[in-house]
Amino acid sequence: MKAKSKLVNLILCSFLIFSLVPAISASAESTATVNATSLNVRSEPALSAKKIGSLKNGDTVTVLKTEKGWANIKFESKKAWVSAEYLKTQKATTPATQAPKTEKPAAKLAKVTATSLNVRKGPSLQHAVVGSLKNGTVVSIQKQDGKWSSIIYGKVSGWVSSAYLLEQTSQPPAAQKPVNNHSGNTGNSKNGKWGTVTATYLNFRSSGNLNAPIIGSLKYGTAVQILSESNGWSSVQTSDGKKGWVSSKYISVQSDSSPIITAPKPEAKPTSAPPASVLKKVVVMTDGVNIRQGPSTAYLIVGKANQGDEYAYIQSKNDWVQLKMPNGNNAWIAGWLVAIQQNASSSNGNSGTTAPKPSTNGLKGKRIVIDPGHGGHDPGALGKVHGTHESELTLMSARLLATELSKAGAVVILTRSDSNYISLNKRVEISHYHFADAFVSLHYNSALDTRASGLLTFYYGQKDIKLADSVHSGLLKAGTGLPGGNVRFGNFHVLRENKQPAVLVELGFLSNSFDEMTVRTDSFQSKAASGITNGLANYFQ
Repeated sequence: MKAKSKLVNLILCSFLIFSLVPAISASAESTATVNATSLNVRSEPALSAKKIGSLKNGDTVTVLKTEKGWANIKFESKKAWVSAEYLKTQKATTPATQAPKTEKPAAKLAKVTATSLNVRKGPSLQHAVVGSLKNGTVVSIQKQDGKWSSIIYGKVSGWVSSAYLLEQTSQPPAAQKPVNNHSGNTGNSKNGKWGTVTATYLNFRSSGNLNAPIIGSLKYGTAVQILSESNGWSSVQTSDGKKGWVSSKYISVQSDSSPIITAPKPEAKPTSAPPASVLKKVVVMTDGVNIRQGPSTAYLIVGKANQGDEYAYIQSKNDWVQLKMPNGNNAWIAGWLVAIQQNASSSNGNSGTTAPKPSTNGLKGKRIVIDPGHGGHDPGALGKVHGTHESELTLMSARLLATELSKAGAVVILTRSDSNYISLNKRVEISHYHFADAFVSLHYNSALDTRASGLLTFYYGQKDIKLADSVHSGLLKAGTGLPGGNVRFGNFHVLRENKQPAVLVELGFLSNSFDEMTVRTDSFQSKAASGITNGLANYFQ
């Protein structure tokens, strides 16, 4: 009888133990609050997945699991996915059957700002590289040691330089808050959404489709206000009031309604004349340039500047320039991204570091196809000193040239607008499809003889000679700093098979250390774009 009683008790205990397992497993779920103005809900953990709904700021969701920056949630009685970056996890409910655990502080999220960021075994340059992260990758910061951060991204873990990480927060860092908001508006548009460009260069179009004319380009980090979204395209407005359409997949939506802070532009008509001691000014040559507390990338970012912004010059130190901010504070900016000019009141001319203003009569309405050479699996030539990839440089040059031509009223078509490879046949087809008035293929040269240097422009047929002469002449007059070279016959596919007037331009030799250093500068890129634009304008005249 006693043995039977023990057996019954054992069975009852086993039943109770196993009945508790589901309850304990269910406790793995957690709750989180949405901290984005509008958070897209998707069917799969990918930006390309179908959007099945959206959540508003403050909505509470049940998180089933997270993986690679995505959270699996319960949405309308179904399972769905959202970006974990815009969820604020609440303290999970501790089951009565378990002792409460001390909650660890939430890991910081940060975005990679370098083109390619090395991940190392330890916090110094002496440690081995275990992997690399691409621009825009969001990582989890585990801890920090001096100027290094221990991070995790999927299966990749290790140490990276903190200088190339931008922490993702719901509010801008205190150092980046504006001293004075002239408009009094904190970004409250109809939907209050702001974002930043995540592509190196992003086409800015007149309407939301790939066939729409390119009216400019936006560089990485540019802040934009999102006005509306439709079929994978976003209507946006830049900080200087320009409106256009861009591909939504290259816009990272901010988690609150405030725009990324940019350095306010000087008033068009200052209320008082600048001090007589201010003889020089700093003119920013590109968009999204970081302004820092000191003369290196190790210092904190205190603002951002865009092309055309002007500041009072203080001094230069190595490759950095000290300037005076509109609020009176001193700060530093990379010298290779600015031009130092004499103020009009103190000099009859400028310093000569800016590109000549294009003479663009005759370009209006002309259909010009710009072909950035190489791309994808074909990187093209590699730089002798810095290992510069020709494919990346041609794309940057094409973007700048497209912007110059668009400003002059030309209809610009790029054969490729990202790092993907486009076949030679396809490039020619694009020229034919658009009945191009001119086709310009951009390249950077390489030679076994490392002394080879300078610019070259190639043509194939009689229809191309005048175009080649005009473009090359425009480059020579631009004063790029490279030897002039000449115009030559070239049996290249994009010229030989092209029915439209076409040229291929070699903008320097990456195999030559001087050429490589020169072509990497903003000054060269700006002058080259202006020179080609001038050459095209003269051709059509």
